[in-house]
Amino acid sequence: MTKPRTSLWLMLALSVVAVSCLPGPSPSPTPTQTSQPLATPTPLSPPTPTTTSTGDQVMAALSLDSLLAYVEALTEIQPYSGWRNSATSGEEEAVKYVAGVLDSFSNLKKMGMTVEEEEFRVFMATEVWQAQLHIRLDENEYLIPVNPPRGPRDNTEIAASFDSDGRLGDEDPNPLEISGQVLLVSSESQLESFSAEEARDKLVFVDYALVDRTLWHRGEVETRATQLIQARPLALVLVTSWSPKPGESHGSFAYEGSPFCSVNDNGTPIVVARLEDMAAAGIENMADLERISDATVLVDTDVISPARSRNLIAMIPGRDDSHALILGAHIDSPNNPGAMDDGSGSAILLEVARVLNESGYQPGVTTYLVWFGSEELFLYGSNTFAAQHQELLDRTIAMLQVDCLTRPLDGLTGITNFDYWSYAHYGDASHPFSQFLEEQADHLGIVAQAEDQLGVVSDNGCFSGFDVPNANLIYWVVEEAQAGGIHNAGVIHAPYDTMERVEEESDALMEMAQIALHTVIALGADKPNLRITRPDEGRAVFVGTQTEPTYMGPTSLTDFAMALEFSGLDVDLIPYGETWSAQDLAGARVVFALPTIDYPSREAGSDTWYDVAWTDDEVGILKDYVENGGLLVVANSRYRLKYGYPVLEENEDWADMNALAEVFGVTFQDATTWGQLATPGDHPLVQGLEVIVLAESNGVNFTYQRGETLAQAHGEAIMALVPYGDQGGEVLIIGDLGILRAEWGEAAPRNLELWLNLAQYAVDRQY
Repeated sequence: MTKPRTSLWLMLALSVVAVSCLPGPSPSPTPTQTSQPLATPTPLSPPTPTTTSTGDQVMAALSLDSLLAYVEALTEIQPYSGWRNSATSGEEEAVKYVAGVLDSFSNLKKMGMTVEEEEFRVFMATEVWQAQLHIRLDENEYLIPVNPPRGPRDNTEIAASFDSDGRLGDEDPNPLEISGQVLLVSSESQLESFSAEEARDKLVFVDYALVDRTLWHRGEVETRATQLIQARPLALVLVTSWSPKPGESHGSFAYEGSPFCSVNDNGTPIVVARLEDMAAAGIENMADLERISDATVLVDTDVISPARSRNLIAMIPGRDDSHALILGAHIDSPNNPGAMDDGSGSAILLEVARVLNESGYQPGVTTYLVWFGSEELFLYGSNTFAAQHQELLDRTIAMLQVDCLTRPLDGLTGITNFDYWSYAHYGDASHPFSQFLEEQADHLGIVAQAEDQLGVVSDNGCFSGFDVPNANLIYWVVEEAQAGGIHNAGVIHAPYDTMERVEEESDALMEMAQIALHTVIALGADKPNLRITRPDEGRAVFVGTQTEPTYMGPTSLTDFAMALEFSGLDVDLIPYGETWSAQDLAGARVVFALPTIDYPSREAGSDTWYDVAWTDDEVGILKDYVENGGLLVVANSRYRLKYGYPVLEENEDWADMNALAEVFGVTFQDATTWGQLATPGDHPLVQGLEVIVLAESNGVNFTYQRGETLAQAHGEAIMALVPYGDQGGEVLIIGDLGILRAEWGEAAPRNLELWLNLAQYAVDRQY
């Protein structure tokens, strides 16, 4: 799962964001670093395949035992070497496991099922090759399974501190082994008196509850983490423990998103150990850690930028191929077992495929099952899928994401939720798909509720910018807001997201599977029109061929793309790296040339360097489009942008936009003076606006030979409209793409009126 709803905005601002019963290493044997091929769960008494199975017969074929077997297989992938961490060999192994299971489904293959891997790059990922902790007590040595935490998702400088050799990009073996005496910090008083003199030449074991950001204020945990890092111990061993009680730590964010992601700037090795994994050594509580005389930490990690990830796509032909349905789940986990998040959703998709295979039931419409990669780095896989499958999205009835099961803490109440993103900002809060899901749940006797988030909660959000009805199926906690967030109220993004927790919520897991399968059956039969936007009056085409970060396009300029859709424009994207022609702009009322930007950056010092640049053919196509009377929007960006995050690393490719802009008499310049607000003029595009909100200091200054300034900041043009040709062609120059990026929450986005003006201007133009 990605971010919690009530704490999503806070976590983005931070820029980081039970004893297991799964078969894994005990404290005595060496932890497994590579996994063996996993066996496919044996089907349970499969019925004779038939093409005449009824919906009720298909539903009856669902098996809890099969679901649990799939979840368990996923949690056994690379235990204690990163599990299915995003964009790693563990994630790749999980994809191969799912592909292997699908390959055994002979009936689906007879129906014409195809299975394809879709590879893509992400900005940065952490690969855990090896991690061990040896402890000595009473002259005996024990090997304890541990995992290093993942560093920040986008800050390359701090991320280098989570690489065992401190050098980003290489994948050579470089294990770091540290031995020394042990110092325990298990109370607030011990932490207050903790000093560099005490820590010298010591391995410091810390009760993770002292720095658990679900229990303490952000400033407090960062101060404590800084104190521990600046003391320069030989290594830090963060020790988590399981508690099902609200208000007590269960290790949330120990593996990713901890305060050390913001403050570990000197390369101090960090590993996370679960107290429960030390039971065979006679350690039952934090106080018992005092008995450890000395220890050895061994870590071998590489932080790779850019890194590779992948989606797995299974296409099952329907009786009607003119319509489609997409079911999604994310295959990766946030460097923990990930049984619930999102082993549960991944298993549900596999179970849907198994049931269809064994019943011989062919869906009414073509059905896509998609296991997304790198969701935990923030939706890379679904961004890529949505960007690459435009024709499919146009015929998709709905997209249902299954992310994820959780285990409410004791005394709290779980409920099945359908989270969605409506057009409420544009005057219509209805959402037929979520209403359909509520009706299906009621038909199945499942208590469920739909909730309008007006923002992204998981992979389904990437489809909102293309007017695909979507929702996220999730087992949530009713008291989540009162508890202070889902990580305070449930067990995800924690070392205890294990098979045992899934088994405790097996009824909810089965209900989620019932809803997913019933959606395939019911939508395929009825094929309802679930879209509420008006009939298309033209197209809005985004040209992202030189824009590698897909979240700098309509998949995450979502509010703006929804404004275009609601105004009657069909949003399409020509994705990164695709070869295209003038025909791809047919019927376009407006075309957006997105910024030139790729992932390699000076900050990352990438060994894998490549560059983006507009081709002469692309420039010629866009020039001809404007000469023929079209409206072209050329947007630039000083930095890489990502959803609601602050600006990220500098975009060294910003000047490459001049290859296109100078054709129209516009030159982007190497100067940035803008803050957060711009003052608009009186042109119809900016009428009714008092200010325009920018991404701070993200604008690229520009000059133009003729035209009209629409908005300026500190005396510099931030938006200008440039006429071109003799048929009424216009080029709208936007110096900061941040003007178009989404804001989430109940309040209307501050640039909403500008987006609506632009959409209506494009619809009304004579072209």
